[in-house]
Amino acid sequence: MKNSKPILMAFAAFFYILVLNTGTAQAATYKDVTYEYWAYEDIQFISKHGVIKGFSDGEFKPGLGISRKNAAVMMTRALDLDEFKKTPVKLLDMKPTSPNYKEVMIALEKDWLSREDGKFNPNSPLTRDEMSKMLATAYAYEGRGRSLFTDVPADGAYYPYIDAIAFYDITTGYTDKTFRPKEIVTRAQFSAFLSRVYQKPIAYEVKSDSHTVAVVPSVEDALDVVANYEDGTIHPQSNKFVEYAQTIATADKTNLNSGVLIYNDVNEKKPFTPAFFNPYLSYRAEDGTMRDMFDTFIILGLRYNNNANQFTDTPLNHANYVDWEKYVNRTFSTEGVLQNLNTSARTNNRKVDVYVAIPYPKKKEPIITLDGDELANTVYSRYDLAKWYITEVLNKFDKADYANLNLKGFYWLSETVRTDEDGLLISSISGLLKGQDKFFIYSPHATSTNFYKWKDYGFDAAFLQPNAFRTSVPGKAERLHRAFLNAQIYGTGITMEIDSYGMGHVEEGRGVDEFTLYMDFAKRYGLDEKGMMFYQATNMVERMATIDHPVYKQWYEQLTSTFFNKK
Repeated sequence: MKNSKPILMAFAAFFYILVLNTGTAQAATYKDVTYEYWAYEDIQFISKHGVIKGFSDGEFKPGLGISRKNAAVMMTRALDLDEFKKTPVKLLDMKPTSPNYKEVMIALEKDWLSREDGKFNPNSPLTRDEMSKMLATAYAYEGRGRSLFTDVPADGAYYPYIDAIAFYDITTGYTDKTFRPKEIVTRAQFSAFLSRVYQKPIAYEVKSDSHTVAVVPSVEDALDVVANYEDGTIHPQSNKFVEYAQTIATADKTNLNSGVLIYNDVNEKKPFTPAFFNPYLSYRAEDGTMRDMFDTFIILGLRYNNNANQFTDTPLNHANYVDWEKYVNRTFSTEGVLQNLNTSARTNNRKVDVYVAIPYPKKKEPIITLDGDELANTVYSRYDLAKWYITEVLNKFDKADYANLNLKGFYWLSETVRTDEDGLLISSISGLLKGQDKFFIYSPHATSTNFYKWKDYGFDAAFLQPNAFRTSVPGKAERLHRAFLNAQIYGTGITMEIDSYGMGHVEEGRGVDEFTLYMDFAKRYGLDEKGMMFYQATNMVERMATIDHPVYKQWYEQLTSTFFNKK
């Protein structure tokens, strides 16, 4: 087996460079800030936009405390403020010819920073409480009195500012629930704080009937307002450095407009047949004509044996090469999912795209090859397993010669990226797939770690799950608004969802309100014209189309009329 280490390192370097070079300006490279550094991306972002600069020796000096005058300089650059308007404040330790005098005057005029005994103390280090006042005042942040840092009393002079930046997620404090207000702010920390300000919308626009009814500073405020409008939607407003779309992203790169997840588990309740796929491929409209339905089928399996073991990021994942091989063989068998989908597509005069899921390569325990060799579990052996699997899928698909299926790419089965190692693994797999002219897509769940970095990991499209479909989930409308808002901010599509409902459930009316709400939000936000993926639990579309019950029929009509009622 070839050594994958050089390949992985090359892919890692490529994607980190790719992240750096996105945007309108060239990012700086500092010899003392490597990509492993905790504030690396923040420093690059702020440097790229000219808010902070390095030193003449090529270093950034991230651990150096930032002075009060340099903090004023950074803020004036960030806000494009070039002159003060009032009579200059007299200072005992600065005069008009002093370095950065203008920026200090602006900071005092805007009340970002204060004097003490007639002095500004320009070279004194900025403290965390002073930083909180600068940011809260400059960006008009107001808190809600919710922050509970143990070292910041509610009646303290800086509490309103600290509470405000905590409310806007500019700071989370330390793990011991302290804020440490008198600690010095380093250059790296100040870069991170400012980066957080500008890597989110500057405000949120609430619309009803396509008209703006309010512009508010926080998501919470927007949710309060939008609840008063039956057709209300929330949209991000662009800031100085980042432009946001106000519509859900179309997956123009992949041309995936309507995808459906098809579970191909080892213990499906019944085998696939061509008839199974008919209601996924076409339906009869009210005027009697046949209309096309899903254009993309994502084939995935969670369980790989009858012992509830899964291919996902879970302690139940003990899958080795032999388990991956069995899954590939089942997928491509003459009675398998792809053969039956191809037959049905031919019958329906359709040619559809297919994505095959890549199982999550297990972590921690050794990986056993087909020859019985035991490999240490590293990012390299995990990558080799994924590479072997991809090669097997590509070869078997070519040999099968499915005339009505187009293997468009692969789908990452895990719904979150928890570790840097997984990020490197995914980026490397993405590079491999690009070399094969195949796309790589992803469907992160609502609370997924780092879902907003999907492009950085090398995915070609992502479809965010709202996870509001279960009857037990509270605040469903709020969850949906948040998901559709995040889709606009981070450029993703949306995964529409319905739970698995048997006859007993529908007799109780379970899921009816939830599915109606999903379809309503799809229309509100224009998802019926954009990139959609459909999670249907266990074969719900087939049930909707074939079971003679008014609830199932209602769901099928809602699905088809919302997304496929186009002549």
